[in-house]
Amino acid sequence: MEIVGIAAMSLDGFITKHDEEGVAFTSAADKKFFREALTAFDCCIFGSKTFLADKIGILRNLTPERLRIVLTRTPEKYAAYQHPDRLEFTSDSPEDIVADLQKRKKTRCAVLGGGELYTLFLAKNLLDELWLTIEPKMFGDGKKFVTKRMDIDVLLKEIRKLSENTILLKYTIERKIRNP
Repeated sequence: MEIVGIAAMSLDGFITKHDEEGVAFTSAADKKFFREALTAFDCCIFGSKTFLADKIGILRNLTPERLRIVLTRTPEKYAAYQHPDRLEFTSDSPEDIVADLQKRKKTRCAVLGGGELYTLFLAKNLLDELWLTIEPKMFGDGKKFVTKRMDIDVLLKEIRKLSENTILLKYTIERKIRNP
């Protein structure tokens, strides 16, 4: 299974603007790229804050083609939103989630945030690639893409201009993680 972390961030490395949840700060070009990119994945994983930030959009767009897994400490809290094989809530470890997805014959998974989730998957060596949209904004504050200290090498795979000032960087992750 291929697992890709996809995020949009400010030029100074924040995935949220200040205390605002979600990616309202992203450009139309990033939103278009994101919608198109997701069609190539048969599953995606995100945290409960990401779910709550776009709950209406997520619930409106549930399809059998893409399983959405929400990682939360309290899956029972979201029982009313559960749709087996479309939207599921779990407190399982990232390794157990990936093993379950492989048993279900899923082949491409997008990890969509937030920062704690990216950090978990990076720390466990579960991401194969990172696709990062860099928006021409600086916030000085917000949620970080990585929330704890780590030392990971990545290899630049692609640079693409999404608009006049917005770029997409695709990286392959080397499997050498060193704890600083």
